[in-house]
Amino acid sequence: MSSTALSNAQETIERSLFEVIRKELVDKGYLPNILIYPDTEQGYADYNIAISNIVALKGFAIELFNEGSNLAKGIKKVPRIVINTGNFLPGALGGDPQRFYLDQGQNYQSLVTPPQTVDFFVNAHLISGTVEQERILNSLIALAIQRRGYVPFYDGTNNTFFCRYLNFFHIDDQDTGLMEKVYAYQVSDCWDTEDRVIERNIAKITKINLHPNVMKYIDGIWGETAVPSVQVDYKPKGIVNIQATVTGNLVAK
Repeated sequence: MSSTALSNAQETIERSLFEVIRKELVDKGYLPNILIYPDTEQGYADYNIAISNIVALKGFAIELFNEGSNLAKGIKKVPRIVINTGNFLPGALGGDPQRFYLDQGQNYQSLVTPPQTVDFFVNAHLISGTVEQERILNSLIALAIQRRGYVPFYDGTNNTFFCRYLNFFHIDDQDTGLMEKVYAYQVSDCWDTEDRVIERNIAKITKINLHPNVMKYIDGIWGETAVPSVQVDYKPKGIVNIQATVTGNLVAK
């Protein structure tokens, strides 16, 4: 049984891509800003009124859906953008097998990174009913997600992940006349597991006591024939192998 915490890498990728697309839709006036509407019955009603106003002004609004079930996305009204995630496949980089130490305040933890990075694949479905809608969707997705660049985390931190446009295909519905273009993206070299904890409670060094004779020997105040009570191997570049009393465990960081 592993003591390592579950990774939230997939959630971070999905929500971050959703957020950059949502902001672009709001900026271009095709979607109301959901952040200004309270999560109440009245807020939901006001949001739908805002959608109706956009339709009246521009001819249509563009809804955005994140990863989820078909029931959560409702009837396939157009135009809309739907994010469907794929899976993790092996990446190009290996993890550092050496331990590193994380400061926990009162103590340290020792950890190692996963043995290999992974690449995550995401599809953005652009569903439209007319050529005009399709062209606008294509322009919006090109602005929202760079063909090759970094996507900021949705939580407002300064973290980013690298994403590149990988492929394109379409799955138009001949029966309904809906056009569905799919843009495939690759999020390269991320971690699908957290760092593995080796030791949780490694004590910090709080005090080092040296014998007084050691300092006398360093300062060169010993007589020519005097023999220090603490044996020290002296070299021109420094002093090594000093016998000392150490409180706590020695941790290299």
